[in-house]
Amino acid sequence: MRKFKFYTISVLFLSVLLIGLSSCKKCKIEGENVDAGEIITDVAIYPLSGYQTYDMDSEYHVHSNSPLVNKFEMSADNGFTRSPFNFSAYSILAYPITLNCNHFLSREVFIDHDNSTATYKITVTQCKEAQCEQQRFLENYVVIPAIPESYTILHDIQIIEQ
Repeated sequence: MRKFKFYTISVLFLSVLLIGLSSCKKCKIEGENVDAGEIITDVAIYPLSGYQTYDMDSEYHVHSNSPLVNKFEMSADNGFTRSPFNFSAYSILAYPITLNCNHFLSREVFIDHDNSTATYKITVTQCKEAQCEQQRFLENYVVIPAIPESYTILHDIQIIEQ
């Protein structure tokens, strides 16, 4: 009887251990969001409402002649004071994306004045499994020096899943 108890307890312990090690491995993403290139990080952008990228017709460039010109505010002092967005000095680029809750972003903008283009590059590193009930929708607004509305906006989006 004693051997049976020892055997049963040993099998039960090993089963629990194996199930614990093989089930639901949590993904941990280490890194931080980085903005580089022509992105101006000293100016914070505040959209007056969410989901404005739905009204952008896939152009994702807000400039002084854009229909969304009055839908943004800005701050140069970490949000303490806000003012209407200054489109004579800055433009806004966006690229909406839905991501898993564990992620970090690297965003860069390159402006090519010779070819009248701006390339908005976003590299996302995220967990392969969502690990949350709802994914996150980001409109990815960035502030750049003002560029003419005639510039072509190119997007280079890469998603790395771990």
